[in-house]
Amino acid sequence: MSQLNRQAVTKTAIMRRLEDAGVHRMPDWRKPQGKRIEHRALMFALSLAVVAATRTLRGAERLTARLSGHLRKKTGIKGRISDTKLRDALLSRHFPEARFCLVRQVKKEHRRGRLKPTRLPFGVVALDGKALGKVDVSKHKYVQNAHPKAGESYGLCRVHRATLVSSEAAVCIDQRPIEAATNEIGALPDFLEQLFDTYGRTSLFEVILGDAGNCSVGCATKIHERGYGYFLRIKSTHGELFKEAERRLEAGDPAEFEVVRRERGAEVTYRMWRVKRLEGWLSWSHARQVFRIERTVAKPGQEPEVGNRYFVTNLACGRLKEPAKWLELVRLYWRCENENHWTSDVFFDEDAKRTPWTTDPEAVYVMSFLRMLGLNILAVLRAMCRCEYTRTKLPWAEIILRVKMVLRGPVVEQPALS
Repeated sequence: MSQLNRQAVTKTAIMRRLEDAGVHRMPDWRKPQGKRIEHRALMFALSLAVVAATRTLRGAERLTARLSGHLRKKTGIKGRISDTKLRDALLSRHFPEARFCLVRQVKKEHRRGRLKPTRLPFGVVALDGKALGKVDVSKHKYVQNAHPKAGESYGLCRVHRATLVSSEAAVCIDQRPIEAATNEIGALPDFLEQLFDTYGRTSLFEVILGDAGNCSVGCATKIHERGYGYFLRIKSTHGELFKEAERRLEAGDPAEFEVVRRERGAEVTYRMWRVKRLEGWLSWSHARQVFRIERTVAKPGQEPEVGNRYFVTNLACGRLKEPAKWLELVRLYWRCENENHWTSDVFFDEDAKRTPWTTDPEAVYVMSFLRMLGLNILAVLRAMCRCEYTRTKLPWAEIILRVKMVLRGPVVEQPALS
């Protein structure tokens, strides 16, 4: 039977990936008094609730009351676990423990062969910042306190997130909280070192994508010196490099590549220009190419909208043989937005004004790592499934519905009241 024709969403598939992550092996920091529920049961309960896209602790409690008998044996969840017990278990965790689970899961999935590049000949990671929602004002190291003139003060939890965008399943491979005293570009060097130390001995990725907010000559140099490629967007704030790109890629020359697509009822034309031999510029001595991507959107009865974006890379012009592949590399970046940020906001309420799980900063970051672990499982299962007739990927809502149906056992009829 074909891999894409079989039922991929099963109890075994879900439990195998949670066991790969080792969520049940997190250290138990509870005091000896009052240990009535096994630690592994609490951790599996939180993880299964995240995989099922449960939005609240009350929903997680309902899920533990409805688990199938097979899962109860595998997880040690003997019955309903109250939301207060789950909350206490969440508050006892530290986010580095949850990060180790995420990394273990990604490496195991990579060894299993589920994260091979399918769109380009090499692995590509997209970096972007993400806000996790508002919490109470706090002195926590990773909470940025905001005091607006209108409205109440609040705290903001932020992370740098790395998404593997070259595989069929766009999974989060790592993330790092951003300290309150800095911003994305200031925290990026430490995040890059964390990425290289974690995956340096693997072949998971070779190229790093970044938007203008995560582009600097210092970070590009760090990426280049560690033997990786970069493909970064540049704006006018990047000074002489951007001016040189505009000068050498000014309009009038014929485009090297052009393609027309239909997107949301509009005709969208992409044109690509590039300087193939930059030979470095100023402090960007390792830069080899500069790109200009023009996007023209033509809607019926409206004037065409034209926008230009510029990119710099240390990749040689022969690294990708076809010009269309360079455009594909540019478009791959948006998978981190469409298949990670958007999905976590819509189905997990990650950007809620007040997170419904907890407002404790440390627990918010723990939940973020667990949420990415659950989203990775859903992404891999989604990549293994196809619609019966169109052979396209199933919608996220359909995958989540299948997971919920698999996790829940039969409904027990209650006796009628006399």
